[in-house]
Amino acid sequence: MNEQENITLEVQKTSREEEQMVSILVPTNHPLLKLKEALPWEEITEVMVKQWRKAGKNVDGKRGQAWPIVLYVPLLVLMMIKHFHSRQMEEYMAESVVARVFIGWQEQTQFQVRDHANIARAMQALGAEAIEQINALIIKKAVEYGFGNKEVLSADTTAQELPIGYPNEPGILKGIAQRCLRAFGQLKKATITVATEVVEKAKTVLKLVKEHHLFAKTIEEKQQLLNNIIGQTEDLMVSSTQIIESIGVGAKSLQQSAVKKLKEMVEVTKILIPQIQYWINTAKVATGKILHSGITQAKAIVRNKNGKLVEFGFKYLINKIKGGYVFGTMILDTTHETLMPLQALADYRKIFGEKSAPQILVYDRGGHASNTIKKLTKQGVGKIGIQPKGKAQWLVSGQDRQIVKSERGKTEGIIGTLKSPKYGFNFPKQRNLLSLRASGQLSILSLNLNTLLKDVSNQRVSALKKVA
Repeated sequence: MNEQENITLEVQKTSREEEQMVSILVPTNHPLLKLKEALPWEEITEVMVKQWRKAGKNVDGKRGQAWPIVLYVPLLVLMMIKHFHSRQMEEYMAESVVARVFIGWQEQTQFQVRDHANIARAMQALGAEAIEQINALIIKKAVEYGFGNKEVLSADTTAQELPIGYPNEPGILKGIAQRCLRAFGQLKKATITVATEVVEKAKTVLKLVKEHHLFAKTIEEKQQLLNNIIGQTEDLMVSSTQIIESIGVGAKSLQQSAVKKLKEMVEVTKILIPQIQYWINTAKVATGKILHSGITQAKAIVRNKNGKLVEFGFKYLINKIKGGYVFGTMILDTTHETLMPLQALADYRKIFGEKSAPQILVYDRGGHASNTIKKLTKQGVGKIGIQPKGKAQWLVSGQDRQIVKSERGKTEGIIGTLKSPKYGFNFPKQRNLLSLRASGQLSILSLNLNTLLKDVSNQRVSALKKVA
């Protein structure tokens, strides 16, 4: 009989002769411990507890096992600093003495503090909203200590690229057929019979896509096969709609899950197929082109960079105050580039207050528009460092223009750092919009925590508290 072991709480059963106690002195000036002393723990705990309560965790001492707030708050902050996934964090907590001191667990003799599944659940329960709020706390604390200067705001757009293959049209339609087949399988498990000819329609799409990839050589052959794939997909959606209508509202959860997936695919094809037909007829990509049947919010973002004309993923607005502290927003709508400086100001005010405004706002020429400049001036921005288009005049001069050019370069550098493997902003492994948004915010928070770690390492914390 198999029994699940609670490796989180149980000590490995060994004889006393096999166990060894090791004492190691950890200096108080260790960078992680200096950072621990500088962080606003009370506010961070408040944010986390509020979000865990929303997620249904037992943070209020009700019946049942209590949620270990005292353990999870510092543990997750340390996980954010290291930008580890849950398995890495499990291993790190078991092996690092400094990590034990950071979370206040140095007196505990258990080798295993928390297993990766529990750590993953604790982090997932936070979500993007709580991570964004913690990031705001870190930025405000950095400003209090004098490491960040909120008087200078620089912003730029970038793309959070997704780990998907090149989004050719047959491949996207293949994804729709695959999801329909999985839904049909769920219905079969729930004792709902799906007609053989309906299943064959989905399989035919997959066969045609394979033929398109492997055997179609000429443009005419590819075009003909693509039209066939579109026709088969439309027939599949008609059959899927009939299945949806045949299953009532009171169906079992497994049936409802399958119906939900079929509904999503029907809605996707209503937008996607006209976009593909527009491309066939005009050789132009439709606005808001869907790239992935499962992540429909992802778009093709034209960058016109050397070696990379287009990026596939989410548009992000990255904002940076002087000192290298960053905050950002995922842009899901089709907001024009000229409105991005206004969005940057709105993001800035979420952190520093509704009536606050930077002394200098920096943006590239994509944000240059007379209406945008007028609105920024009206909302209290002191100097507008938006690079002018064409022969238009700069709105700043002398030393201010040098600051603008310097901050523009630093913003590009920060975005490059954010996309490095250390912070993992690009190509996240998550597969739905909520978790993808959280992953982007987590990368930004990790960058800020490491920036604060470097700044605090060069200062005495007691001196920092006097500044604050």
